[in-house]
Amino acid sequence: MSGQPQNPAIIAANEAQARVTACLNEGRNFRLEAGAGAGKTYSLVEALKKLIAERGEKMLRSGQRVACITFTEVARNEILQDIEQHPAILVDTIHAFSWAVMSQFQKPLRQLVAAQADRQEKIDEGGGLGQKPVEYQLGFFGVEADRITLAHDDIPGFMAQLLGQAKFRNILTQQFPVIFIDEYQDTDKHFMSALTEHFLVPGTGPLIGLFGDHWQTIYRSDYDLLNLPNVENIEKGSNFRSVPAVVNVLNALRPELPQQVSDPTAVGKALFFHANSYVGERTNTAHSKEDLPDGIAKQYRDALTTKLQADGWEITPKNTKYLMLTHNALAAEQGYPSIAKIFKRKEAFAKKEDPTIAFLADVLEPMCQAYDAHCYGEMFRLIKSGPKLTSHADKTQWRVDMDALKTLRLNGTIGDVLDHLKATQRPRLPDRIMRREEELAAAAVEEAAIAEQEGAASEEDEAEEESTPVSRHRKLRAVRYTELIELVKFLDGDTTFATQHSVKGAEFENVIVILGGGWNHYNWPRLLELLQTQAITAKNAKGYYRARNLFYVSVSRPKVRLAVLATQTLSETAIQGAVKLFGADNVAGLHLAD
Repeated sequence: MSGQPQNPAIIAANEAQARVTACLNEGRNFRLEAGAGAGKTYSLVEALKKLIAERGEKMLRSGQRVACITFTEVARNEILQDIEQHPAILVDTIHAFSWAVMSQFQKPLRQLVAAQADRQEKIDEGGGLGQKPVEYQLGFFGVEADRITLAHDDIPGFMAQLLGQAKFRNILTQQFPVIFIDEYQDTDKHFMSALTEHFLVPGTGPLIGLFGDHWQTIYRSDYDLLNLPNVENIEKGSNFRSVPAVVNVLNALRPELPQQVSDPTAVGKALFFHANSYVGERTNTAHSKEDLPDGIAKQYRDALTTKLQADGWEITPKNTKYLMLTHNALAAEQGYPSIAKIFKRKEAFAKKEDPTIAFLADVLEPMCQAYDAHCYGEMFRLIKSGPKLTSHADKTQWRVDMDALKTLRLNGTIGDVLDHLKATQRPRLPDRIMRREEELAAAAVEEAAIAEQEGAASEEDEAEEESTPVSRHRKLRAVRYTELIELVKFLDGDTTFATQHSVKGAEFENVIVILGGGWNHYNWPRLLELLQTQAITAKNAKGYYRARNLFYVSVSRPKVRLAVLATQTLSETAIQGAVKLFGADNVAGLHLAD
């Protein structure tokens, strides 16, 4: 209605969408840079709907489709639902999309496999490559009597190499005249480099639309906004998620992309607290400097919760998330202390970099949940293999094996579960885990021989051995499997607590961010100091951008209320950095007496 004020966020969004529309109409590549809460997926879906309405039928008649490459299966399913699974649009992850194109090029794929020196032994053991078909199903590399199977990590790299071949590029362009890439900043860097070199630089090939935000790069180390040739940059200055109090913090942090709020009158809070009042001994380790001891840190967190509740915050598991870096105290509270102690680099389990953690969390646990829910199709989809059920006895054995697995998950160790899977092949363990198991067995034989010849290893040797992947795998095998179950709950967001890494794309009514030690990749006091001084140098730039991006992702999650607690000692400069973001009235010291 004309008498009502227009929504500022919608005005900004419409301006950005109009520029996207113009690029589509005129055949120009573009990059939509959409800050947190801007509605990136909405813009992408609207662009797809435009293409469906104007070109969908014609493309289908020509055997063409629009490719929309997503970063996760969750995003894929969301987009498919929004476009009603229109056949003119192929929405898939980079692995599925790449394989859909690559699978047509069997001879070049065999040549790429043959060029890998580290796999020659396996190739020879499998009887060579010959004319065997190359397949991608189970996610592990192998050469068998009748086929070659590719590993999960092979796909983006092979895709990048094939893009170097003119014939491949021509067929790709013919089949997919338009390619959208969601979360471009986290897409495989080799794939993105190949697109840039072979399509963007010469200005040829499909129309490419990139959707994302380089400030939300937390899975890669390329923090700068890439200078992409022949690409129009479009900034979407909207925020449909958060109240003005939160958006004001985001705009102070990122003034070059100011966001307009949906409701300028909405009431909320954005507060910053520090723990400089603590006068006792603080941490001083390689990964944690000047932080509160674990027990004291919990007291400060509880004091903050009490204070916020007294100020009228309703804090429940349903509407509030505590965002923290993963560390041992949090792990003990959440039920996986032994796993946390094994890995000095917390990324190994928090980001599932360890192959065993990744497989158990991403494949085995969802598979077991699907089995419990009698969703057998989903169970076999997760392991990317249909069951070989040729008789009633096969079905019975599957059930026996799965029921035994359920028992081991609750009563056994991770090693017990791995041994069970090696015996049953349901599901088959990935190559990386099998190699680790083989290395562990070989190490045990070698250690036994050394012990027999020379006696027990020295303490120095043992200390050195503790840092090896084999020793970590040995320790992981001894952990109760129930700890892995609790870890998965934590990583999947099924608890009040979450890692700052795990909430990208999520939103909550209230968010309490804990900035503490525990990971030497993130120095929060230094980040706040640099936000104040802007003294960013070649030496500190990478650490600054890494911490800044994770901080940005964290503080942009709340819809209504945000509170940040810094548990490490802050200098006056760091406190002024907080004031710069939150305002003087919203920065305060926290005392346990509060």
